[in-house]
Amino acid sequence: MRYRAVIFDIDGTLVPKELDAPTRRVTGAVRTLRESGCKVIIATGRSLAAAREVLGPVEADYFVTANGGRVTDEQGKCLYENPMTQEEMYALVDYCEDYEIPLLFVYPDGYYCYTEYEAYREAYASSESSLRVLFDGEDQVRHLEGLPSGAGALMSAAQLEGFQEKYGHLGLRFAPYWEGAYDIMRASTNKALSTGKLLEMLGIGWEEAAAVGDGLNDAELMEHAGFSVAMGNACEELRKAADAVAPPASEDGTAAAIETYFL
Repeated sequence: MRYRAVIFDIDGTLVPKELDAPTRRVTGAVRTLRESGCKVIIATGRSLAAAREVLGPVEADYFVTANGGRVTDEQGKCLYENPMTQEEMYALVDYCEDYEIPLLFVYPDGYYCYTEYEAYREAYASSESSLRVLFDGEDQVRHLEGLPSGAGALMSAAQLEGFQEKYGHLGLRFAPYWEGAYDIMRASTNKALSTGKLLEMLGIGWEEAAAVGDGLNDAELMEHAGFSVAMGNACEELRKAADAVAPPASEDGTAAAIETYFL
């Protein structure tokens, strides 16, 4: 089948986790896919600025960022958003301040650290693309210009349990992207929901879309897509659920998937 849209995760999919940019082969494959008339959609936990920083020359037609918190077109125009509420924000800030937990909020222009900014700089020390969009927000005023699309925190399992005991009624979801590091999103936010809204705007059915990913936050997306490809570096659960498994990202698996299934 000729798919009208292909949805790609970034970290561990388009970009190997040990690198800070896509390879030349992946860049070329994505470019060829767009030139064929297929819509390229990026669906990531990153902010829009962070996505563009790490993708470099890789261009896309649409971006679903903050795990679905915001959808934009190629020029950055917002097409849909589901921002955090003040209650959700303040709960995170209060708890993370009490326990000195590094906390950031996700905005289109980057990440604003409301607590423990230096800890986040140390955590991202090996990623120049992330450091370029990581800002000291400990004055805690950025949200006065607009509420964030999502959040992130560096915390232990015990600290996460403590937050849920106190603020579990808010329904915030915590998705780990490495041990002790979490993307935080609203209960009503996920990649599949927001991508579905985008596809509806474009007049494209899920059966006409394919998805490529490696993380559990890609699972709902891949369940809805007409065809799904899990990276070889994905967890076993995701690989078993996918229609196909590509080589690992470190072996240009995304390029191989594009060349094999979509061109």
